[in-house]
Amino acid sequence: MIKFSRRKLLAASTALPLAACGRVDAPQQFNSGQSEETSTFAHGVASGDMTANSAIIWTRVSGKTAEAGAVVQWEISTNEDFDAPAASGAAIAYSENDWTVKVDVKDLKPGCLYYYRFKSDETLSQAGRLKTLPETATNTVRFAVVSCTNWEAGFFNVYDHIARDDSFDAVLHLGDYFYEYGHGGWGGSAGKAIGRAHEPATELLSLADYRTRHAQYRTDPNLQAMTAAHALLPIWDDHETANDSWTGGAQNHNEGEGSWADRKAAALRAYYEWMPVRNTTGNLEDMYKSYSFGDLLTLVTVETRLSARAEPINIDNYTKDMNGPEDAEKFRTDVLYAPDRLMMDAAQTNFIVDEFSKSKAAGQPWRLMGNQVVLGRLQTADLTPHVKEENILAMEKDWPAVRDFVKNSAYGLPIYPDSWDGYPWAREQFYGRLKAAGLTDIVVVTGDAHEFWVNDLTDDGGTKIGVELGTTSVTSPTLYSYFGDDTPDYSMLVTQSNPDVRYYNAMHNGYIDLTFTRNKANAKLVKVDTVLERAYGAGAAAEFTIRPSGDSVKFTSPKGLTMLQRALFSGLG
Repeated sequence: MIKFSRRKLLAASTALPLAACGRVDAPQQFNSGQSEETSTFAHGVASGDMTANSAIIWTRVSGKTAEAGAVVQWEISTNEDFDAPAASGAAIAYSENDWTVKVDVKDLKPGCLYYYRFKSDETLSQAGRLKTLPETATNTVRFAVVSCTNWEAGFFNVYDHIARDDSFDAVLHLGDYFYEYGHGGWGGSAGKAIGRAHEPATELLSLADYRTRHAQYRTDPNLQAMTAAHALLPIWDDHETANDSWTGGAQNHNEGEGSWADRKAAALRAYYEWMPVRNTTGNLEDMYKSYSFGDLLTLVTVETRLSARAEPINIDNYTKDMNGPEDAEKFRTDVLYAPDRLMMDAAQTNFIVDEFSKSKAAGQPWRLMGNQVVLGRLQTADLTPHVKEENILAMEKDWPAVRDFVKNSAYGLPIYPDSWDGYPWAREQFYGRLKAAGLTDIVVVTGDAHEFWVNDLTDDGGTKIGVELGTTSVTSPTLYSYFGDDTPDYSMLVTQSNPDVRYYNAMHNGYIDLTFTRNKANAKLVKVDTVLERAYGAGAAAEFTIRPSGDSVKFTSPKGLTMLQRALFSGLG
């Protein structure tokens, strides 16, 4: 693996163009003598939500207090020297928008690379790059797929690695862009050792709290570098509001923390202020969208947290009294498979089916869904002979009921009740709609779990619907923090116990490098060897090809697997 280390902080008096590797190492200080905290554009730049003819560009003006607002000029060019202008204008940053600036740039050309920057008080921002969506013949589309970034858990080395590669068309962020916990909360035990403490120090509840956390994240040089180098196509998961959120609340919204409606409204307002995304309906919960990449691919991103999701099942309430397979079956029948427990409403389901149907009718070979939580069917393996006492003790700190769960694991419980496995009725209804429309060839990318997953997607009757690639976390702890060197054995056990799981790796932080061409897609599962130091190594944990197969898609040609992993991938283990 190649080692990277941080270069010295750079300063300049004008905006620096992006070099061939696509980035500079730290927030730019464009006025001599300005500190990072007071520089005009201390939070960098970002872009996203592209169409063939438009894109959002974003920045924030720092250090302003005037209620009248601050004028910010912007320009976009077809080259990095900004001597081939494509569009320009002015916007105003106001205190009521937390001094953020978001411009919907129109009349751009399809499938083109653009450079953009901002200017305020004669100070130029860092330059950013974006690519508009193609409209005509398209041979290749390449995504970096990321999820789950906890500030206190480590350095954003994954973002650094992505920023160094110019050839991504976009970064697909599948949620948990930040975490709402206070200082030392879940996953933050490393923060003190590496000097990364959450701001504010308390759990996020108010609009000011959520704005402050967004602002902190956007001071990170690796995040700034990535969003300058590549446009962002994000969806949220739960931590952008609160852990295990649903329509009526969240696991991490408790008595004494005000109303859920107020907290959710504050979180969503800050999200739309600080992220390069549009809202076109007036309802901030309407986050599902569609992006067409020429004649190659349609990407649909979904919302499964706030608009329709029923309250998640707390499996701990059932495992404590579970005594044998009869109790487990009663739990599955009466609780887990209870009808009408939604993940998405009818409007979103119709949207997905309609967009993918149009894609298929147009002859596009690929349909990709950006999804928050694991869609594939995953059941527990019998952990009782395998989980050591030290593993249980490590997990009990975060999960007091883990002993009951392990005791009952032989009965095929859902591994993640907060995922689609906790909503099997809703999943079957969704699969039924896809099958009825002839859409049994979808590719799904998923975040949330902090692990690499390579899954077949089948309904309860065994009909194949598509395939799923789950990305691991940028920094959030993997199972290695609990199981240590026993983690590969656990991964093998889960793979052996689940027919739909082709590959599972709970060892690493990283991301997915996903490329679509006319006849195949290539998924490289990229790992970083540490997030606890700024110097890191990066390489492929494994690599897979996805190919069309009749009316479906299938995984082929695995690389980087052990003999046992290859046997399990092929269904021979």
